[in-house]
Amino acid sequence: MYKTENGEEGLPVYYSKILLFGEYSVIEGSMALAVPFGHFTAGLGFINRGRYTDHNRAVRSNGLLKEYLGWLERDGGGEGLKGVIDADVMGRDVGRGLFLESNIPEGYGLGSSGAVVAALYDRYAVERIDNSSTAGGDDLLRLKKIFAAMESFFHGTSSGLDPLNCYFGRPVMVGRDRQVSLVGIPEPESGESMTVFLVDTGRTGKTGPLVERFLSMSREEVFGGLVRDVMIPSVNDAIDSLVGGDAGKFRSALGTLSRFQLENMHEMIPDEFTGVWERGLVSGDYLLKLCGSGGGGFLLGFTGNLGQTSAILRRMNMEPLPVYMNIERYG
Repeated sequence: MYKTENGEEGLPVYYSKILLFGEYSVIEGSMALAVPFGHFTAGLGFINRGRYTDHNRAVRSNGLLKEYLGWLERDGGGEGLKGVIDADVMGRDVGRGLFLESNIPEGYGLGSSGAVVAALYDRYAVERIDNSSTAGGDDLLRLKKIFAAMESFFHGTSSGLDPLNCYFGRPVMVGRDRQVSLVGIPEPESGESMTVFLVDTGRTGKTGPLVERFLSMSREEVFGGLVRDVMIPSVNDAIDSLVGGDAGKFRSALGTLSRFQLENMHEMIPDEFTGVWERGLVSGDYLLKLCGSGGGGFLLGFTGNLGQTSAILRRMNMEPLPVYMNIERYG
């Protein structure tokens, strides 16, 4: 919880998220792993309710919530959402100036729409599943399905993983068996540390069109085969080895995935970043991959030496933003 400027107790705050692994591939059946990122947050509030915020931005947010409410009321989102969200209560609050106060950048792959979904479900669900760490697999699967339907308003197609991570504020994994679980990420058995960092491309990406493009490409024989035989195995191996603490296997799987995305997913990588991406693969100093759907926003990087990598990137006018220094933090 947080306090408003006048000291009143506010509504819950939701962290942004980073999908470490599984962007695109989870749609085709791979594992996926998302972690919370507390650098950016979002929470519901009311316009002029003792809070300092950008009034025009708050009004735009309120207008978006009105559109979302109308979408729910017309057909339950088209995905069986009728009865899930109390549209009457939400409608009264929207009329009173409900908005989402957020510093999560949109179009950057950090779960801006996932935070909206998590916040709305948390406040307006008719039969709310608690977001405690004791939630079982059946509840997580049910929530993932609900969240996928709720988020489809923003992207057309959603795995539901982003809102799930925002809702629980803990690492969430989709396993090989499609089961969903809350997990810890331990220190590698070798004692090696791995820093995860972000690189800002300076532009936003459009998730919906890129997801549709990926789905279209996946129906092509050659690319679909590469997704099945290269992309999905490398994603699964990266997650298994990260959660299992096997640093050597993790780096190998990450390198395979990074190379696959560079060579086969050009449309998702801004042209001016292909050089720095390739440099990391050749030198081994760092490795880059997509963060979310790509096309802009952040790129996701991994390095065993943040100081050295930062110096390299700064010479190319890029400033890495560390996500967390040691992967055992979430253990």
